[in-house]
Amino acid sequence: MHLIDDIIVWFYLLAIVLLGIFLQRKASAGIESYFLGDRNIPWWVLGASGMASNTDIAGTMVLTSLIYALGTKGFFIEIRGGIVLIMAIFMIFMGKWNRRAQVMTLAEWMQLRFGGGREGKIARIVSAVSTIIFTIGAISYFAVGGGKFLGQFIGFDDRLASTLLIILALIYTAISGVYGVVLTDVFSGSIDFCRSYLYLRDRPTNPTSPGDICHLHSGNRSLARVEF
Repeated sequence: MHLIDDIIVWFYLLAIVLLGIFLQRKASAGIESYFLGDRNIPWWVLGASGMASNTDIAGTMVLTSLIYALGTKGFFIEIRGGIVLIMAIFMIFMGKWNRRAQVMTLAEWMQLRFGGGREGKIARIVSAVSTIIFTIGAISYFAVGGGKFLGQFIGFDDRLASTLLIILALIYTAISGVYGVVLTDVFSGSIDFCRSYLYLRDRPTNPTSPGDICHLHSGNRSLARVEF
C-alpha cells in the first residue's frame, strides 16, 4: 500500500468515530431517541443502512468460497437463504409487526406477544439466551473476517485489527445509539456504491453475453461457460 491508501483507511476509521460523537446530542434527547431514533428516521436511510449492514467482508469471503467450491450453485445458496427468504419475511411480516407493536426491546415484544404470566417469562428467558448465543457467534464471525481484511491493509496482526474494529464500533454505537449505527452505515454504503461504480466503469469490456455465466472450477484456473 502507498501513503495515500493508508491515509484513506485511517480517515474512514476516524470519520465514523467523529460522526458518532457528532450525533451524541441528538441521541441523548431521550431513550426513544437513543434506541429508535424518535421513530422518524426516513425509510430510505433505513434501507441504505440495511444494505450496508448486509455487505460485509466476512459474508463476501464465505460467498466467494462457495462459488469457488461449487461454481454457480454456490451463488444460488446465498440468493436463496441470505436474500430471498429472509428479506421476504422482513418485508411482509417483521416490518409491520415491529411498527405496529410500538415496543422498544425484544423483551417488551415477548411480553406483548405472550403476556406477563409464566408463558411470557419463559419466552423472555428463551429469547435472552438465544440472543446472547447469536450475538457471541455474530461478533466472532464478523470480527474474524473483518480483522483478516483490515489487518492486510494497515499491517496489523489479525487479532489486533479485530480488537481495533470492535473498539471503534463500540465507541460510535455507545455514544450515538441507533443514529450512529444507521448513519455510519449510510456513510459506508455510499463509499461501497461509489467504489462499485468506478470499478464497473473502468473494467475491461467483457465479450461474454448476458446469458452466459463464467465461473472458476474448484482447483482449476480455467474458465467454464454455463448456458441457461
